[in-house]
Formats: sequence, structure tokens, C-alpha cells
Amino acid sequence: MSDADYHKPIPARSAPEPARGKPTPARSRSGDPPVSEPEADVAESTVVVDGVTWTVRVSGRSGSASGMSPPLLLLDFRSGDGDGGAELEALVVGRSLSGLSEEQLESALAGAEKPRDPDRKRSFFAESGQPRRR
Repeated sequence: MSDADYHKPIPARSAPEPARGKPTPARSRSGDPPVSEPEADVAESTVVVDGVTWTVRVSGRSGSASGMSPPLLLLDFRSGDGDGGAELEALVVGRSLSGLSEEQLESALAGAEKPRDPDRKRSFFAESGQPRRR
């Protein structure tokens, strides 16, 4: 080896090498937006359709904070001062009742159905009593 080869400067490293071992979990990446806590929601809201005042309440929620499944709300609609169970119910995409506009509530009411009777179960073979197709 000559003296010129021996005294060559060492090239500078551009970036440190990543540490070996387990990869960084996807949830810990710094580029991901932070997961927010559910916002405070109103207990109930009202919507007026064709002169009838409907009270709307959230009776169920679905979806995950990670965003893997869409946030869903099960809405109960009661007309007038109905204190009993839900007269109609609808499933809508949303995180909170306060986040839904009046148009969204009216649309949900238009597509709402009577709640199913939880005590009445469908038979496993619901079509078994009907004549067979040939």
C-alpha cells in the first residue's frame, strides 16, 4: 500500500443505518395521524318532517378508532312525546349525533324501519314451509 492510499479520507455517511431487530409497528409510525378520542355528543336531537316532530337518539355504535371499519350509528326515531321504545330505527355512517346534519337525519328517517322484535327469532330454514321450486 502506498502512502497516498493509506491517508485517504474516510467518506462521510449520509444517514445512520437502521437498527437491526424487530420492525417498527405500524401503529407507532410518526407519519400517521393521531387517533382522536370520541367527541362529546348530544343526548338527543329533533327533526321536523311533514309537520311531525321526531326525537332522535343514538342507541348503538360500531366501528373502530383505527379506521379499519366505518363508524356507524344506530338511530332511534320517536314521534311526538313517545316515551316507549323506538318507533323507527336507521343505521347511518357517522361518529356522533351532533356531527349529522338535518338533511342527513331527514334522509335517515326516510329510510328508517320498525325495529325487529328481539323475542321473535327466525327459523334457521325460513323457507322450509314453502313449496319447493322445480
